[in-house]
Amino acid sequence: MAIENVIMMDVVGKIKYVDKFAKDIFLFNDIQIVDAMQEIDSGRFILPIREENMGELLGFAQLVSGETMMDEKNFVKTVNKLNELYKGSLNLDMVSLAKSENDLGKALGKAREFDSNLVMEYSELRDVKAQIEALEKSKIAYSYLDELDAQMSELDSLENFSYSLGSVTKDNAVRLKSIYNSVTSIVFHVGNQEDNEEVFMIVSPKDLEIESQRILKALNFKPIEGFNAKYTESPKEILAAIDAEINELQTKNADLVQKLNIHLEENRLDATDSFNTLSLYANLSIIKKYMAFSDENFYFSGWISKRDKQRMEAIAAKYPEMIIMFSDTNKGSGKPPTKLKNNWLFRPFETLVKMYGVPSFNELDPTPFLSITYMFCFGFMFGDVGQGLVLALAGLILGKRGMELGKVLLRLGLCSTFFGFMYGSIFGFEEVIHPLWLRPFEEINTILLTAVFIGMAMLFIAYVYSIINKLKQKEIKEGIFGKNGICGLALYSSILGIFGLNFGVLPYAEIFNPVLIVLAISLVFLVLIREPLANYLMKKKPLYEETASEYYVESGFELFEMLLGMLSNTLSFIRIGAFALTHVGLFMAFQTLAIMVQNGVISVGILIFANIFIIALEGLIVGIQALRLQFYELFSKYYSGDGVEFKSVDLEINLN
Repeated sequence: MAIENVIMMDVVGKIKYVDKFAKDIFLFNDIQIVDAMQEIDSGRFILPIREENMGELLGFAQLVSGETMMDEKNFVKTVNKLNELYKGSLNLDMVSLAKSENDLGKALGKAREFDSNLVMEYSELRDVKAQIEALEKSKIAYSYLDELDAQMSELDSLENFSYSLGSVTKDNAVRLKSIYNSVTSIVFHVGNQEDNEEVFMIVSPKDLEIESQRILKALNFKPIEGFNAKYTESPKEILAAIDAEINELQTKNADLVQKLNIHLEENRLDATDSFNTLSLYANLSIIKKYMAFSDENFYFSGWISKRDKQRMEAIAAKYPEMIIMFSDTNKGSGKPPTKLKNNWLFRPFETLVKMYGVPSFNELDPTPFLSITYMFCFGFMFGDVGQGLVLALAGLILGKRGMELGKVLLRLGLCSTFFGFMYGSIFGFEEVIHPLWLRPFEEINTILLTAVFIGMAMLFIAYVYSIINKLKQKEIKEGIFGKNGICGLALYSSILGIFGLNFGVLPYAEIFNPVLIVLAISLVFLVLIREPLANYLMKKKPLYEETASEYYVESGFELFEMLLGMLSNTLSFIRIGAFALTHVGLFMAFQTLAIMVQNGVISVGILIFANIFIIALEGLIVGIQALRLQFYELFSKYYSGDGVEFKSVDLEINLN
């Protein structure tokens, strides 16, 4: 349950082994590839100066980026075409790729042969579909004139008049109707389109056709397409003929699709082999884009887990004269990516952590702390056995469908169920089961005080996280003397102690009150002078980054904000108890309404609606409030979230 240690791996190998090595990298998968050319230009890719490395060192002077040499587009185009033919049912078989040698020429030959065999079948199928689409368009066009008792040949052969059919928007239809008297045409409203545009037939004298077209253009008149001179009968007869043609073509289309599917199934094995091989080479081309090349060697860089070092050394050992070097995160190898490592319980909550930001490689992973506290807060605020089980079931279904937040919802639902037993609540009813702890509305003060104490405990842990993170990053000033450092934690503890003594929380301990007050004042002073004090202890000069007066004015305001924040952060957690009471009170309101209607069926309906409403709306609000406490009250104290996420090869490469 931590951030996994990663190291930079730099490799130099002979070009003749580049495809096999790239395949090993692709199959290894758990590596984040880095542009080797950038690593070399930045001086981070450093080869030991030895006699046996002279060829590789001299190669630095003639390097070419793989970006300019590799092109995977043709592979990708063929792969996508194969996948389209099989409607996405072809999948990359990593096991098969690992076991077999993949002949690119053979795969390309099979793909070309496969494609040429399908050209004629697909061409005929496309022609049939195009004919059906054209007929469907004609059917729509002639349907607007289905009540016309005339032959289309008669309309087409008018000597002194022309006609057109088109649509305008509703607003323009109103404008057209308002100028009927001034339009030099006969206007017929013949129907409406699905997009709410109105269709009109315009009959104009040929001598005034230009004037009519000018008016129609101003109204954004869009002609209806689909009329064909080959149809000379009445619209009703034409529509019947079109229906007959469509039925005939659809039968032909079904036969062609069946024939094509048979052909596809007969060749599925060859298609799968080609898909695997071409997908592999597309991926290899993309991997090689990240490499740099000299006349004899290739240069490769990538981040791997420290635990995988021996596995990569074993891969490199297969290739003669290959040089493999490793550098850890503390030796100037660039900012390492963050690779999270959490167990099955906490892993889904990584999604919530990443919403705020990815942890930096040198800070603690907040996922375990967030997971436990987020589940606890949600359950505390939304404690109900029945409603919790509904949420858990919904989360289980969504999780099975691949939604990571569904897995979060499953865990939240189970916590809600646990607190439901603690409160003795099932679908809002508190008479069914006995509470294992208390009923919130009967112990309001206990609920609110418990919420505040829970908040204090969370804030203490947040301070500890902050101290560890700052000290890991060697920020002595903030880690020891800062508002979220050791002094900040001690100050917060002493202030809580003073409140506890003066409000009777710790009776018979008044003797410690002066001690705590002196300690608090001393700590405030230490936080105020943290910069010059830390610089003095670390023998850094000057003691102030700006003038002393500017520093103390700014620090004074920060100190006031810190003290105010300690109070507001603590009291903010009272909302956990408040929402626990709201959850109970909301159902009680619905329950009272159900009793008032004095109708069994309606009362049951109200109670069912109440549970649906509470699960959907209040569940969402409680989830947001619990997340708000994490982000604003806790993360702001100890978490920066400015890291870079580790992306393995399979996430880096996208063939679609």
